Amino acid sequence: MDSDKTNIEEQLKAVEKKLMLTQMADAPAMIVIGLGMFAKFGESPESLHPWLGNTLIVDPALAVAIPIAIFCAFQSFRLMKKINALKKLSNG
Repeated sequence: MDSDKTNIEEQLKAVEKKLMLTQMADAPAMIVIGLGMFAKFGESPESLHPWLGNTLIVDPALAVAIPIAIFCAFQSFRLMKKINALKKLSNG
């Protein structure tokens, strides 16, 4: 019984680590999306940085960042479900 509980705890730590890495990969994508939205809808995006006024830079950046953010969101959701299932197993 103890070995099962330690195995579940090890699995829980591994999944939590994967979740943290997923969230760290998601952070730059979210920053790029925020800057891209500011560049698209802001009054004068060049005031923050000259590149934000150039659609040849902003559009491809958004085209890369949005799928990464969506992928990370799905991965985070899947990992959180796994964490909840492992916590139920370890408590039950």
